[in-house]
Amino acid sequence: MEQQHPPSPMRFLEILTERFGALEAVANSSIKLARYAPEDELAMDLLVAEAVLEFGCTLREAGDCAMEWARARGVAPLA
Repeated sequence: MEQQHPPSPMRFLEILTERFGALEAVANSSIKLARYAPEDELAMDLLVAEAVLEFGCTLREAGDCAMEWARARGVAPLA
């Protein structure tokens, strides 16, 4: 059985950002559905939904900053 190397920190951050998209989808849906349904029927509390969206923005900003840092040092991934 061949051992796999763990992903680089840059790739790991990218994976986390992609996976976080599912939570953002639930948050966005909950916010939109709140116009038509009572909050207790939503998949996510509205305060939590807002926090999830805010965290998503911060996560993407961290990814962008990490990429800039890597490019400045010549260690950015090729693609």
